[in-house]
Amino acid sequence: MSLLPLLVALVGLVLIAQLLQGGWRLALGLVLLIGFLQDPLRKVLVGQPPLTVGLVLVAACACGVALLLQRGGLELPLVLATLPRLGQWLPLYGVLLALQTVHGLVRFGQPLLSLIGLGVYLAPLLGFWLGFEVASEPPLLQRLLRLYVLLSIPAGLSVWWSYRGVDHPLLKEVGSGILIHFQPGVSLYGASGVWRTSEVAAWQLAAAACLALVLATAAQRRSTVWAYGLLAVLFTALTLLTGRRKAQVLVLLFVLFDALLLQRWMRPPWRGWLLGNLVALAGLSTLAAGWLVPQLLGADLGVYLQRSLSARDELGGRFSQMALGGFSRALDLSGLFGLGVGAAAQTGNLLFDRGQQLGSRLNFVAESGAGKLVAELGLVGVAVLLVGLVLLLELGRRNLTLLQDLPPALVHLHLGLVAFALANVPFFLAASGVYGDPFVLLLLSLALGSVLAVPLLVARARGLQLPSRTDAA
Repeated sequence: MSLLPLLVALVGLVLIAQLLQGGWRLALGLVLLIGFLQDPLRKVLVGQPPLTVGLVLVAACACGVALLLQRGGLELPLVLATLPRLGQWLPLYGVLLALQTVHGLVRFGQPLLSLIGLGVYLAPLLGFWLGFEVASEPPLLQRLLRLYVLLSIPAGLSVWWSYRGVDHPLLKEVGSGILIHFQPGVSLYGASGVWRTSEVAAWQLAAAACLALVLATAAQRRSTVWAYGLLAVLFTALTLLTGRRKAQVLVLLFVLFDALLLQRWMRPPWRGWLLGNLVALAGLSTLAAGWLVPQLLGADLGVYLQRSLSARDELGGRFSQMALGGFSRALDLSGLFGLGVGAAAQTGNLLFDRGQQLGSRLNFVAESGAGKLVAELGLVGVAVLLVGLVLLLELGRRNLTLLQDLPPALVHLHLGLVAFALANVPFFLAASGVYGDPFVLLLLSLALGSVLAVPLLVARARGLQLPSRTDAA
């Protein structure tokens, strides 16, 4: 049992060594590995400390610092090439975070709580920038996506072992676990595998399914397309074992957004090729799922499938209750100026005194992403965020119009990553718990940040003169 902390310590030493040598590309792969190892590490440590989820953020920050020193700056003119005025919003966002961090610190008097809360708002910025840097080298982006999918295979199989009742500390949820009410008279614990909870396991498996499909649409060979397609089916089937219906809905939303984006931005000759691949994948997936799901679930097939299918009837009510209800209650609590960064942070068994009455009311608000933002930043802060969001959407739109100058495989890759990020928006608004995880935030922002590199890639394709970029392998 002591070997796992030793392994993570070794990974950390290798990461530091690579950073010192300027090998940020390899270091990013190690950041992904740490993201997968931090939950098993938490399970074996005394007290199961929640702060272990921050290991991946610390590693990503170290990687970012090394890359920043290597590049000599943030390269904002390249990052924001099609909408430079977005750079004028960034200082305003920084001021907002600084004020609300001080606000939360004064209100609650707990620096660690403020630091945890601040990390949630800074992680996406780091992910956007790393996404630009990674996507500026398409082979590196594809290698990282393949690594994530590859690491998800053993982690996904551990969910099946957990479901099958293998008794091992690494296969149990942290704490006492979460009892899920499948139907009247039937309550079960969802399988979590090596992940800390069934909810995190469900999201990670859904993400692996989506990214496998992204790699499938970007693949050149039909055999590779089918291989990634089968992996996507496997990951989606494994989400059933977690008992979390949102995972299957997330994959379906991704497919819908991806199809819409491809239809809008792909050139006509490639639409037919893509449609053929999608039809082949759909047929293969249906056959594979028809055999795989009964094998995974066995005698419990009916209960788990009924749980999954019930999402269709309850989705609208759930969204209304959590997203809209959470927003309304947060507004009553926080008003114009909010309660400060960290007020609605979900910290597991790391308990903070936020006042008995306020703390109990914040528990519901923290489940809603919209409610969390309003509670912590207030209406004024949310207005600042909305301005940034509008600018970011306009930047994304402008960058997407340039995709026609890139090879089809890159177009598939970028549109798939954008679709993956968009598919998560409704879930963040209605059920934000998992989106407080730095690893989740980094993955999503890195995926969306990849579209920031499109103007740079297009400029290279056109043979335009570009500013020199300091670099080292």
